[in-house]
Amino acid sequence: MPERLIPSACPGTRLHGLRWALVALATAWLLFEWGRIFVAPRGDFPNHWELGRRLVHGGFIYEGGLDFVYPPLWALAHAPLTLVSAHAAQILVYPLAPVAIVALVWVLHRLARGSLPLGPDALFWSTALAVFLASPFLTRDLTEVGANTALVALSWLAVYLWSRGRDRGGGVCLGLAGALKCTPLLFVAYFALKRQWRILAAAIVATLGFTAAPALIQGPAEYARTMAFWANGVARGALDPDPSRGVLGEEKVENLALRPALARYLMHLPYGHMGRPETSDTPGVPERPPSPLYLQFADLSPFWAGLLVRAIMLVPLAWVGWRFRRPALDRGDPAILWECATVSLLILLYSPITWKQHAVGVLPALYLMCRSAWAGRWLPRWVVPAVGGYAILAVLLNRGIVGREATKLLDSYRVKTIGILLLAGAAIGCRLRLPAKASAAEATRA
Repeated sequence: MPERLIPSACPGTRLHGLRWALVALATAWLLFEWGRIFVAPRGDFPNHWELGRRLVHGGFIYEGGLDFVYPPLWALAHAPLTLVSAHAAQILVYPLAPVAIVALVWVLHRLARGSLPLGPDALFWSTALAVFLASPFLTRDLTEVGANTALVALSWLAVYLWSRGRDRGGGVCLGLAGALKCTPLLFVAYFALKRQWRILAAAIVATLGFTAAPALIQGPAEYARTMAFWANGVARGALDPDPSRGVLGEEKVENLALRPALARYLMHLPYGHMGRPETSDTPGVPERPPSPLYLQFADLSPFWAGLLVRAIMLVPLAWVGWRFRRPALDRGDPAILWECATVSLLILLYSPITWKQHAVGVLPALYLMCRSAWAGRWLPRWVVPAVGGYAILAVLLNRGIVGREATKLLDSYRVKTIGILLLAGAAIGCRLRLPAKASAAEATRA
């Protein structure tokens, strides 16, 4: 029996009158977050600005361990902003955040319009729903002036340029994203898997070139010192056999990556560990008594828990690689979009550090799922409960609704990571269902 699809009926025409109200609400959201920055600097942006200031003035950019997880190019990207104060710079460049969101949505639309055509109303409401479902992460990235959204947009711009046969341009975009942060390089691995050698070569050359760019300001000796410090720090944390510890030491409840999430269920975290809900931002200094609602499960040693975590993470990654291994013979194949959406989600899960602002990488998968639902194409019904589960765990269970303490407790159970896992499973499922449906459609047309 053929699998039922989401109905193609679209409520967009009935809701046309509400479009401007929603646009006004989104504008108010963006202006409100901007206003909060006018009041005082927020988020990690002042640290990023400080990296740029140190680069410009010749100091060691990682002095005191400041943001050493970022490659030196991150400091160079923020160096021009040091012409003004950190607060003024954050205010001035904030408009880049909504621009990054619009750019990412535009790229996704250009990629999906051929396989998932929609009318104006359906397009508006499907996009609005996707942005709403990603809004907790987009909102947090507004504080970072959209830096992480811009990186996702750069990665997907690379996919778009490649789909149009512009491999060099795509490689440069991907290389820039990978030099600013290492995690977008998973797209480089994806193109290697698809045997796309031209964009692969361009991306590698661009990554190396952009990575070496800070040496023009620092000089060879200081640049070598900086790179050695960065590489040693990242490797030390990533190779720690204890999965409850990472690049920054004890894994906080706010880290949405898969490794600390698995460690939480495989190990007993002692009172005072930053992976517990009672602990403040000061390591080993709890701010309240042990929570009676914080339950622990398996009690493996750090060594055995680390081995099991690595196995659990390696097996599905290898399986996905095997299922996605088919060469890209048609660059317009809709399967490419679902595979790249999966890559965006795997970046979040397999990164050593995934803060809330990094999780804007959920937007491509949400965009494809919402657009498919409105178009009535290739979306099995079982995907809807997965997206619903994500919406409950990642969107509805927020501090404004359940409060600060309940949010800490929920984060200690890694509910947002579970939500991202649900999205990843749904994206992979949509991709694996796609070839059979495409073949059936071709047979029908024949």
